[in-house]
Amino acid sequence: MITEIKNSKWLLIDVLKEATRFLESNGITRARGNAEQLLSHVLGLERIGLYLKFEQPLSENERETYKQLLRRRAKQEPLQYLIGSTEFMSLPFRVNPGVLIPRPETEILVEKTIEQIKKKFAQDKTVICLDIGTGSGNIAVSLAHQLENVHVVAVDVDAGILTVAEENARLNNVEDCIEFMHLDILDEKCVRKINQQFDIVISNPPYVSEEEYRQLPEDVREHEPKIALDGGRDGLRFYRRIAQVLPELLEKDGFALFEIGVDQADPVKTIFKGSFLKRIEIIKDLSGRDRIVYLQ
Repeated sequence: MITEIKNSKWLLIDVLKEATRFLESNGITRARGNAEQLLSHVLGLERIGLYLKFEQPLSENERETYKQLLRRRAKQEPLQYLIGSTEFMSLPFRVNPGVLIPRPETEILVEKTIEQIKKKFAQDKTVICLDIGTGSGNIAVSLAHQLENVHVVAVDVDAGILTVAEENARLNNVEDCIEFMHLDILDEKCVRKINQQFDIVISNPPYVSEEEYRQLPEDVREHEPKIALDGGRDGLRFYRRIAQVLPELLEKDGFALFEIGVDQADPVKTIFKGSFLKRIEIIKDLSGRDRIVYLQ
């Protein structure tokens, strides 16, 4: 590890090289990038700032803090949890081990929702949205940040998670546009507790099946919250529940968008067929995979 550095000055450039080798030897992909981000976090610098201070020596305290983070990363602890933040839709978000790390593919869900809002609603209309299972608040915060005419009700089953989501709303200056509710969508009384209808219902629900969960990468399976991933035996539990309550939650001319997992397009369409909906469409991601179900 970086204890092997022979240069007694512990110059930043030497520490980075050794840290990269250490992470590579422990199977970490993008080892150099990980090493840079962790060191940037320790030093309180932007990554570009590292390149301006390659000849700067690290203090003993900085070295020890960095070594601890490297050891944790080598054990597959997610980088985002180690530095306490991530980026989604080019916005900063706080994350901790109780909150699912926002994925880039979920940006497609937000982008398609924004596209539909601009297409279907006048700019002077306040569009009321329901975000089911808000997690870090990445969907709700991104919508409120991008669109001035949006008000979001963001619900989650975990009060601790809502605390993080509220912090992210404040971090991105949209706290006045989002109402957070501690609520379980699986609760039979959830519709009565929400007590309103919405122009848009949106969600990235847990959709990992029991079999898929056992096969998840170690960094996800061992470190990210199971409650945010576990979709029941076949991964479809939350879609079935949403199909039950959607008629009471969605305005007559409203629409809904939900993220789906690989090979879930047909079963999810089957779940929603025969309901009050007049349109069901599957939207693909940039890799050509079925990613979003659109309901109107």
